[in-house]
Amino acid sequence: MDKVDKGFELIYWKLSYRRKFIRTLWLIPWAVASLVYIQIAGKNYVYTMIAGIIYIVLLPIQVVYNYKKWMKEKEKDVYL
Repeated sequence: MDKVDKGFELIYWKLSYRRKFIRTLWLIPWAVASLVYIQIAGKNYVYTMIAGIIYIVLLPIQVVYNYKKWMKEKEKDVYL
């Protein structure tokens, strides 16, 4: 199955690693907004801290992983 690198694709796993990387970067402001919403709506610091820790741990891992896979994919395309 070819990965989508141009145009609109709603389903995450059908994207190329470059597009996954870009989508993950776009997710960061939404993650911050969701933390603000959790704090305002729930008024509970525990939930906000748990969600914040999850975002702080998972988002950078996902960004680095997608970037490395994108560079590996790009390097492989150069040799083809």
